[in-house]
Amino acid sequence: MSKPLAVIGRLQYDAHTRIIDVETGYTMDQVVEACLAPAVGYQARHPKPGASLLVRLTTDTDDAEPFPRNMTVEEAGLRHFQQIDVFVPKDQ
Repeated sequence: MSKPLAVIGRLQYDAHTRIIDVETGYTMDQVVEACLAPAVGYQARHPKPGASLLVRLTTDTDDAEPFPRNMTVEEAGLRHFQQIDVFVPKDQ
């Protein structure tokens, strides 16, 4: 059963972080969409229109491995108020 969870989303090239409501059953693609919804068109632009975005844990060096796009929030082990990055992979 999916449960609500709030994460702190950081969209590439955006100066703001946002608390994003997700469900533990969401895939990383759904997490990306949830992070884009309150930002793009309001305070931010898509980092690279047409490119796929990935999710990773926020680290001091921004080098954490991205989660597979079909992995769920629960499978990733994300915790309440954990900070994540939504970004364009270097090869796109």
